[in-house]
Amino acid sequence: MSAAEAPPYLVRPADGHPVPTLGMVHKVEPDGYGGALFIAEGTIPPGMAIFPHTHTREDECALVLAGELMYEIGDAVFAAPAGSYVRKPRGIAHAFWNAGSAPARVMEIHTPGGMAGFYDELGELFATPGLDEGERRARWDALAGRYGLINHWERVPGFLARHGLTR
Repeated sequence: MSAAEAPPYLVRPADGHPVPTLGMVHKVEPDGYGGALFIAEGTIPPGMAIFPHTHTREDECALVLAGELMYEIGDAVFAAPAGSYVRKPRGIAHAFWNAGSAPARVMEIHTPGGMAGFYDELGELFATPGLDEGERRARWDALAGRYGLINHWERVPGFLARHGLTR
């Protein structure tokens, strides 16, 4: 095996399937685990928020790799510095954001691994030009529904106000 070839069980830092519009990379695909696991890494720029949503099919665990992220899971709100694991069980609404001044990096672990396609399709949706907010949201909700995800748009204004965030 040459130095350029990786063994089938190794995922090197530069390896993976990128989703550029989301700033993320698929690192461990679900097909290697019979659909049971999916892992992605992403960069969350300062001021960016992932709005409240609930997974109905997957449990998630995040490992904050660099920087610090703020989380709202159920009624709990807390900071997660680099090195923190954040459990996000299915059925519990959660959101997170970067309140810092530097980008944060996070590894998202999903089990089972059904969310890989969701991120790819969402990236395509965000790259689609000419959609107004209503049309983009309707398409996002339809996509989310196919993956057992519930977007809590009705909670977004309160979420933004509680944490001093802007869109």
